[in-house]
Amino acid sequence: GSFEHSYQLLTSYFAEVRLVDPDLVFDIQTTNCKDKRFTRYFWYFGHPKNTYKVLRPVVLIDRTFLKGRYHGTLPIAITIDPSNHFFPLAFLITDSETTESWTYFLEMFGSNFHGYDTRFVVISNRNPIIINIVPKVFPFAIRRFCAFHISNNTKTTLKSSRIIFRITTKALTNIDFDKHMNVIWNKDLVGLQYILGIPKETWSNLYILMSRYVVTLYYSTYHLL
Repeated sequence: GSFEHSYQLLTSYFAEVRLVDPDLVFDIQTTNCKDKRFTRYFWYFGHPKNTYKVLRPVVLIDRTFLKGRYHGTLPIAITIDPSNHFFPLAFLITDSETTESWTYFLEMFGSNFHGYDTRFVVISNRNPIIINIVPKVFPFAIRRFCAFHISNNTKTTLKSSRIIFRITTKALTNIDFDKHMNVIWNKDLVGLQYILGIPKETWSNLYILMSRYVVTLYYSTYHLL
């Protein structure tokens, strides 16, 4: 069908999903005009609490752009199951990536997320909006940046050192970490300065807390959609 018809069926679709998944959470925000066109659509699969006990204590937050007729943005929150597979949690269809839309998404997600009784890791890119909102929604979460995004953002400076940087993020000993950083120092001082400007506790498996669980260095919605 058309994009118009598909969007018109959203409310009916989630009503049907709730019949087989009573834990589903969805919320729609519409305009004030008579046709009630939606501006945001949030849904959260609401997996039973006992499901979270077997998931890794890590949540990945990212977004991708919709390429249909109406464009828009799709923020997403995902975790990892014991088999290292993606486990989707929450989605939002919105017109653009703004402070308001990210605040709405993370607050809706946070208010319905009851997965972990202890601290967990939140991975995202270095979007300043996300950086500012996450501590307010998840005050006990450990913040981490996606090394995939960091390496992509440094492609104009790191060049051949990008591969070394990705290896560095996985180093589990001080000797290996320093060795790889020295390679970057010898090859690309500009790239090195960029990396040093980002706290290593936010991208290195060696220095971050709970590092044994954080094997999702490069996951993002570019890999998921």
